Amino acid sequence: MNYEKMIKKSKLAAAYAELDAENRQTALSEYKVLCAEHDLSDKMLAAHLLNAILPAVALYRVLARSSGKDAAFSAIRIAMLDSARPMTRVFRALGRLPFGFPLLRMITPLAMKTGFGESGWDMQWLKNTRKEIAVIAHSCFYDRILRQCGMSELTPVFCEFDDVVYGTIPHIRWGRTKTIGRGDALCDFRFINERQVRDLGCSPSEGQ
Repeated sequence: MNYEKMIKKSKLAAAYAELDAENRQTALSEYKVLCAEHDLSDKMLAAHLLNAILPAVALYRVLARSSGKDAAFSAIRIAMLDSARPMTRVFRALGRLPFGFPLLRMITPLAMKTGFGESGWDMQWLKNTRKEIAVIAHSCFYDRILRQCGMSELTPVFCEFDDVVYGTIPHIRWGRTKTIGRGDALCDFRFINERQVRDLGCSPSEGQ
């Protein structure tokens, strides 16, 4: 594996680029060790590990030693949220389409299956209607791995990443109120079709 290329393409690339040469080399060494310590045989889980979780752990360790935990947390958070911007633009464009919500209804189940499958998450589908998509996560791979690494304080950053991506979609309301990463027992993912709710004059829970 070309570890440096991988970390430079990860969601933490900006934080890595901000390091001086010595800390960058230390972070790269940490990343290599973490990759060797974790099972990468599941391609879906490996993508999350290599692109987000392990770069965050490696950089947090290095930054905490050199700058303190508060500065390290801030650097990780800023880099993660900045990396969300391209996806945010994609979902904003989707929301502007007249068929944006029907398209979201099609792609969400596929995205959940291929990117957040049962080997890492315990998902329960509640709804996929014209008005609402609702899914509950009873367990989270990010929460489990970051707890194992002793860095559960980083998990809310990944929750906030979702809020940035989905929180400003035109005509589609992101309705999540709980996350495991913030101390709740579950994550309640909801997308509400504001066009349908407005046109039909009913609450998201009414009708199909």
